[in-house]
Amino acid sequence: MMKLLKYDWKRNSTTLLGAFAILLIVQIAITVAGSIRDWELGIMLGLSMLAYGSVSVLLVVVASKTFDFNIKAYHRRLLPVRSVWSVASSLIMACVSLLVLGILAALHMWYYWNSAGIPLQDIHLSEFPITYAIGLALMMAWKLIYLMITIFFSITVARSITKKGSVWIGILVFFALQNILGWLSHVIFGEKVAWVGPMATISFGNETDFAVSAGEYTLAWGALAFEVVLAALILYATVYLIDRKVEV
Repeated sequence: MMKLLKYDWKRNSTTLLGAFAILLIVQIAITVAGSIRDWELGIMLGLSMLAYGSVSVLLVVVASKTFDFNIKAYHRRLLPVRSVWSVASSLIMACVSLLVLGILAALHMWYYWNSAGIPLQDIHLSEFPITYAIGLALMMAWKLIYLMITIFFSITVARSITKKGSVWIGILVFFALQNILGWLSHVIFGEKVAWVGPMATISFGNETDFAVSAGEYTLAWGALAFEVVLAALILYATVYLIDRKVEV
């Protein structure tokens, strides 16, 4: 497992480090331009989050391309490891890289709060109990894992079809999974997703008028259990297709 991660890191280290370097340059440019032009905090924060969002999409694409390469590579398939570990390797790489990105975004948010002189009481920390923070973090991690599993399955389906247009079939499979499974969850449990409601409410005024408060939400345990079962079945189907259908 660790050797697979090592191979994936060596193959993608230049791209990942380059993406983080460009992100750093962009964030410095936003901070400098905002200070010179006296931008409002909301504008600077919005541009920064847009940059972080763009990099997060890039990280997902890199992990997906790595998985696509691994299931087709002859030398990779010769390794004495089960196919499920190839899926896990790409999944862990995506999770770790996005975790690092999330930590950078959190530190950047902390910098904005301190540079703007926003008192901590405006963040309403008392409204965020520890269970809320832990639940939100775990739910975001699960949503990422569930998303990547469906992406990997769609890629595997596309690679298991030798006819033209297989890429479009994979894309269709991905969107069909997202919509049909969400619809099934709604029919069975009355909810499409496990986390219902906003994660937090952010309000902006002037550069010193900024508040964050907890949003109203409910945790749909039935929908969450349904997603876990589906993820296990999708993972099993992915491994089956890699072993039996994907040609190298």
